[in-house]
Amino acid sequence: MSGPHGAAHALYVKGDGPLYRVRPECKLLAQILFVFAVVATPREAFWAFGLYALILIGLAAAAGLSFGFVIRRMVIETPFLVFALLMPFFGHGEQVEVLGIPMYVSGLWAAWNILIKGTLGVFATIVVSATTPMADLLRGLERLHLPRMFTSIMGFMI
Repeated sequence: MSGPHGAAHALYVKGDGPLYRVRPECKLLAQILFVFAVVATPREAFWAFGLYALILIGLAAAAGLSFGFVIRRMVIETPFLVFALLMPFFGHGEQVEVLGIPMYVSGLWAAWNILIKGTLGVFATIVVSATTPMADLLRGLERLHLPRMFTSIMGFMI
C-alpha cells in the first residue's frame, strides 16, 4: 500500500521469519478456524484456553513481536473488558462472595467467557495483522473469495 501513509500500515511490523512468509490467505483461514475453535470451546475447559494462549504466545515470539507491542494493541479490547467486569453484579440465581462482595455465579461465568474468548480473538488478530501488510491481507481475502465489493470497502477504510 502506498500513498500518504507510507508503504506499510501502522499495524504491520516489518520482520523476517517463518510467519511472515506464510501466504495471507492461509493466515486468514487459520485465524478464522482458530477463532471458531476458541468460541466452540466450553467455558469450563481452562486447559484448552491455556493451550490456545501458549500457541499465540509462541507465534508472537516466533514473529519477534514484543510483549509491549501486543499489550499496547490489546487496548482496543478495553470497552469489552469493562463490560465483562460488570457482569458478575447482574444476573439471577446462585450468588457467591468474592472478597466480601456478592456476585452472581452466572455473571462470573459470563464474564470469564467474554474475557478469555475476546482476548484470544484479539491476540490472534494482532499476530496476523502485525505479520501481514494490509494490502496482502486484502488480496488474501480476495483469494478466499470474499466479494470484491467488501475488499474494496475495506481498502477504502484502511
